[in-house]
Amino acid sequence: MEESTGLPEINLDDCDGCGECVPVCPVEALTVVDHKVTVTKSDDCQYCGNCEEACPTNAISCPYEIVLG
Repeated sequence: MEESTGLPEINLDDCDGCGECVPVCPVEALTVVDHKVTVTKSDDCQYCGNCEEACPTNAISCPYEIVLG
């Protein structure tokens, strides 16, 4: 079983490095490195899902549901 990182999952095969996800991140946790996006500030990521919505190639997914109770 794969361990969850609690971070957005990035499919590097689908990522074209456009960077459209970078400016929508409220904590500036994303960076384009070698033409692929990566979470460079994992401790800052709020898992808001903005990057998933902004990605035109659907390379980013936030598959975990956050439940506040």
